[in-house]
Amino acid sequence: MQDQKQDLIRERAHAIWEQEGRPEGRHAEHWQRAEQEFSSSGQQPELTAEGATPASDSAPQLNPGDDAAPGTPGTGEDVCPDCQGSGRLQGRTCETCGGTGIVIKGVAGG
Repeated sequence: MQDQKQDLIRERAHAIWEQEGRPEGRHAEHWQRAEQEFSSSGQQPELTAEGATPASDSAPQLNPGDDAAPGTPGTGEDVCPDCQGSGRLQGRTCETCGGTGIVIKGVAGG
């Protein structure tokens, strides 16, 4: 249950970050706001028949070319290697990036 709560808080903090234009260096503030919202709602997360929480509308959509969700520590945006950033491939929406032209990739750290 604790892992599930943490996942919900993480998803909400990410949504707050995106709503505010993805500012850098405010992750602790976003996490705290998400925790406060979760605590003040007094609601337990809903479970699907499979025992998982339903996907929220604010949860980021991962594309096949993404290594992780946007904003995940240790990741960054990169140009889609298949469509070279156009979002189109052979006249159709690029499936690798979902038409955004961008993929989320892990970045090397040192």
